[in-house]
Formats: sequence, C-alpha cells, structure tokens
Amino acid sequence: MTRMARMPVEERRQQLVDAAIRVMTRDGVTSATTRAISSEAGLSLSVFHYCFNSKQDLLEAVIQTIVRHTVTPAKASIEPGATLQATIRGALGAYWTHVQANPEEHLLTYEVTQYCLREPDFVHVARAQYEHYTAAYVEVFEQMHDLLGVESAWPIPVLANYLASVIDGLTISWLAQREGAHAEEVLDAIAEHVAALLQPQSAGG
Repeated sequence: MTRMARMPVEERRQQLVDAAIRVMTRDGVTSATTRAISSEAGLSLSVFHYCFNSKQDLLEAVIQTIVRHTVTPAKASIEPGATLQATIRGALGAYWTHVQANPEEHLLTYEVTQYCLREPDFVHVARAQYEHYTAAYVEVFEQMHDLLGVESAWPIPVLANYLASVIDGLTISWLAQREGAHAEEVLDAIAEHVAALLQPQSAGG
C-alpha cells in the first residue's frame, strides 16, 4: 500500500488507462464505468478522479495509448538503407503486425468512436481521436524526412490524413473479414502509392 501511495501520478494514470483498455475490450465501452475501471486497476475511485477530470479525459488517454502502441514500432522500423517503398511497407507492416496480434484493442477504437459520436458530451473525444491518428502519421513522415531525406508531393498534413483514412478503412475491413492475404495486397498497393508521393529530395533542395 505504501508503494502505491508513492506512485507518480503519471504512473497511476497509465495504470488506469491499461485497466480501462482491459475492461472495455472485455465488457464494452458502456460497461466501463469509472468504478469498474478503478476496481480493475486496484485503485480507489478517489484516485481515478484525482488522475482524470472525467471519463472523456480517460477515453482520450486510452486512444493515445493505443496509437502509441502502433506508432512506436512503425517509427522503429524506419532505418536508412532500404528503398523508399520497402521502408514505407515496413512501417505499414509494423502497424499491421500490431493489428493482427491485438484485434480486440483495435476493435475497441471503433467502439469508442461510435460511443462518443452518440453522446453529445463526448463528441469532441471522437474528433480528437482522429486528430491523434493524423498526428501519428505526421510523426512518421517527419521521421522519414529526417532519416531518408524525402519530401512529399502533397502537404504532409494532407498526406497524413489521407493515409490515416485509408488505413482506418483497411483495419475495420480486416476486423470484419479477417482476410489476411487481401490486407497484405492492399498494404503493398498503399506503399507503392505513398512511395510515388514521397520522393528523395533533389540535390538542390
């Protein structure tokens, strides 16, 4: 108990977020009350309210955590040396590996979206959710720019939003169909297309 009392607030927040993901993937978003999440985390309800201002605040933290789970391996896969298309395909593959290994976690993201869009006080969370997706792709493209020296034919925010939309659609399609070969072919096509939009900088650029 003493150790928990000394736990930094960010650590407690993450403990509650991880518990929320477990509760929501198991029981659904509507069943994930603050009391159920606190119980799952082994923390008091007062600790929850100390760490989060509201359930909306928690849901946004849940989305940020899931995005981080996929962005971190995607960024780690980007290394100088491979062809541009192979690099893009590798980053997409790192994301896709997480999808296949954690389908319930990704299914949860769509449930969070629908839940938030149906609740007037939560709509801003759904909006922020997709802003996080686009920002994640901006991060990846910026890393490609820094490590590989590439520039985009489209403005980076537009390319990031485009790719976020395409991958979002592919993910929900795979969750519904669980057709691995089809998904891999689509990822190949996406990598080819994005590579054509992200070209090496010219010597004068």
